[in-house]
Amino acid sequence: MDMFRRPLDLGLVVLFIVSIALIFVSHEDPFVRNWLCAKAPCREVSHSAAWLKIIYDLSIASLVSLAFYGLVVRLPDYQRRRRIRRSFADRYRRFKEDTIGVILAVADGTYDASLPESLVDPEQFKNYFQERVSSSQDRWHRFLNNLDEYHLRRLLTLLEIFRDEIVFVLSSTDIQDRKPFEFLKRLSAAIRSMRDVTVGYDEAKPLESFLWEVLAGWSFITGYQGDVVGKMIKSI
Repeated sequence: MDMFRRPLDLGLVVLFIVSIALIFVSHEDPFVRNWLCAKAPCREVSHSAAWLKIIYDLSIASLVSLAFYGLVVRLPDYQRRRRIRRSFADRYRRFKEDTIGVILAVADGTYDASLPESLVDPEQFKNYFQERVSSSQDRWHRFLNNLDEYHLRRLLTLLEIFRDEIVFVLSSTDIQDRKPFEFLKRLSAAIRSMRDVTVGYDEAKPLESFLWEVLAGWSFITGYQGDVVGKMIKSI
């Protein structure tokens, strides 16, 4: 479970199990000790009753403390993390659908209302926009050539709204895994750099590259690799 994926959580689980084991071993009724001594030789220890009492009391205290910590701290934190992750995933999907809708409006003029939802899948998005629409261009290049000021502003607004969501997640969630944490920071910075993009084939190149990377799952280093942003969101 992702609730126990952090080293501290794993350590607490181990401590919980050890505490339970010590409670049985040090209990005043020696049925567990007798069973263990039947399996392996046991040495007599001076003042063993006192030591067993101390071990038993400390194990009980540890178990109670861990139970309270789990119920009061870890469980609410886990539930809160799940809510934020689920909300972030929903916002990300909505961002992709709305962005694809704007791109389709530029590239095709009119389109089926259900098309953006199906094109959320990077593979389907790539295949659709790589289709040839004329002898000289595919659908993606027609989008770039037809992009106007109005639709550019809409795209930049959608990007800024999504960036606000990233900033919220980064500021409100303790992301222990360094990889998604650094990825979201880079994603936020990349979106921030788009604010001064203007209309024009060359001027809009940074925006075009960014959108293709996110929506088609493209990386200049590894090639097409699916929905990387979605995978990182699941790692939060």
